[in-house]
Amino acid sequence: MTGRLAEEMVRGAVGDMADVLVMDVDVASFITPKMVRDAKPAGYDIILIPGAITADFGPVELLLETKIRLGPKHAVDLRRVLPLLGEVELSTTVPACVLLEERMREEARVAIKDLELGAKAPMVIKGVKVGGESRMKVLAEIVDATHFDDSGLAEKVRRYEMAGADMIDLGLPLDAAPSDVSSAVRAALGATDLPVSVDTLRPDLIRAGIKAGCDLIL
Repeated sequence: MTGRLAEEMVRGAVGDMADVLVMDVDVASFITPKMVRDAKPAGYDIILIPGAITADFGPVELLLETKIRLGPKHAVDLRRVLPLLGEVELSTTVPACVLLEERMREEARVAIKDLELGAKAPMVIKGVKVGGESRMKVLAEIVDATHFDDSGLAEKVRRYEMAGADMIDLGLPLDAAPSDVSSAVRAALGATDLPVSVDTLRPDLIRAGIKAGCDLIL
């Protein structure tokens, strides 16, 4: 069930997976139990109402002898919710998008991973695609990287990796020495398998980073 304003969006999301009943109201979240009762939808196993609705549809459910459950808050999510109706029991109080949030998030992760596998990119660094059709990458910069000791830098690198970084960037301060850069690069490479870049304009620090094995110069 939906309102007039969301009809086109709902039909686009639902396709041929379900019937769409448009109620005599513009905003879908304003659908009331009385409207559903008067509409008397019949022949269905379940009726989905907008996830933003807070009214109690229990009495109408009993009258119609049909389950009435909250769908997602956003119409676009119907295309993910509907295929799961046989597997998941939806709620009368919790929107479907909230109830299935983790599952939908995992499906999104899998979809992104599949798209990334097939994406073409002009640059691949340690298996990480950069640019082209590939997804946007998270480059985590460690500012003044040479001011950390090796263990502190390694801990920072691992923390960024656990937070989802795709690449680690070592930002070098003006007072950095080539030996400091070499040490920082080795510490970072020892803490992760992610690509490690060195961020500087100084030729001597660029050379030190390359000799230490960094994967990219910014």
